[in-house]
Amino acid sequence: MAEEEGVRRGERPSGRTALLFALLALVCSWNPAAAPFGLLLAVGATVLALRARRSRRPRLAPYALGAAILAAAASAVVLLLSAGAVSVEFTGEPIVKGRTPTELDEALSAAERRTREERQKARAELERLEGRADGGARGSPDGSDAKDPFGADRGAR
Repeated sequence: MAEEEGVRRGERPSGRTALLFALLALVCSWNPAAAPFGLLLAVGATVLALRARRSRRPRLAPYALGAAILAAAASAVVLLLSAGAVSVEFTGEPIVKGRTPTELDEALSAAERRTREERQKARAELERLEGRADGGARGSPDGSDAKDPFGADRGAR
């Protein structure tokens, strides 16, 4: 009654199961988010492959063991690289060069000089529209007080 598809109670796992676990571990090993799962699957596949080697039909067990070890190594490398434990120094010129503080200051000053006139025109226009250009109180351009666009009771809600 405990038999299902040739698997009996106490029988060693097949190499097919170990190989499936190892292949799943390989699939998970390349992504930093999935690498921990790949490492766990690889350890499980290694255990299954070692147990399957002692079974009656250890035909796939060596392949499963090799794939599991490869997946464990790949997962460990991905985890170490993503954690910053292993760093890589690139040679050559950077693709995007950062500016020095002096260059940054010069660029900002040049931009300020280029846009000064437009900013002054915009400020004068805003002041004129707000009624400040002639020294009047803040209000609408026609002299009447502007109402709150959100309603006077917006704080009550």
